[in-house]
Amino acid sequence: MNDSSDLRRPLDDAPNGQRPVAVVTGAAKRIGRHVALDLAKSLQLDIVIHYGRSADAANEVANEVEAMDRRCVTVSADLADPEVASKTVFEAAGELGPATVLINCAAIFEECELPDVDIEHCQRHIAINTLAPVFLSQAFQRQLPDGQAGHIINLLDWRATKPPATHLVYTASKAALASLTKTMAQQLAPAIQVNGIAPGAILPPPGKEDWHDKRVKETVHLQRPGGPQDICDAAVYLLKSSFVTGEILHVAGGEQM
Repeated sequence: MNDSSDLRRPLDDAPNGQRPVAVVTGAAKRIGRHVALDLAKSLQLDIVIHYGRSADAANEVANEVEAMDRRCVTVSADLADPEVASKTVFEAAGELGPATVLINCAAIFEECELPDVDIEHCQRHIAINTLAPVFLSQAFQRQLPDGQAGHIINLLDWRATKPPATHLVYTASKAALASLTKTMAQQLAPAIQVNGIAPGAILPPPGKEDWHDKRVKETVHLQRPGGPQDICDAAVYLLKSSFVTGEILHVAGGEQM
């Protein structure tokens, strides 16, 4: 097995001179959108824009990426069917060339207390938040050329390492992904670095702005919310690193403590 020093770095140009390709799931809206645009702008990466149903929003992101003179492709895939979705996403990615970066941003976040939990709620969260990153990572590894290094970043949640009393199944799904991040980092080394980013109070859930503000005042040690750029900066740091893997970087203003 080659050590990592023998591999072409994930952010290096491809042999044909093209810039590297990044797959970003959930890239039409919220944090995924910001990450996709920042990778195109700050790292000059070509972008695979995955979305679920938000075609118009995905096309808007694509227009912004192309305005930066970067290549992109949009692809719709239902991550509730992780195995099929992963194949669909990487078939689309093949239009740009082998991807060297995978950012698993897509997730669902639904509150449900134990008395009301049903199997459908559990299956939906586990499929989208946990299994989809697994099968996407599998597809990513399979398409990575020999001699090429890669980088996977999983978007987690501070709740994954300090479970609160709410969002029972969501928290479990993210805790499982945190564990998988560390396991995959060991299995995929040295060719692929695998890390996680655990955001805190970055963007309020739709319709929960008041709850978000109250949470910041009560639980965030820095006493202010973060912003999407904080997540983008963390992603760029990890992608530029050559000696960080299996790490979970909390971007939560101390809320995880």
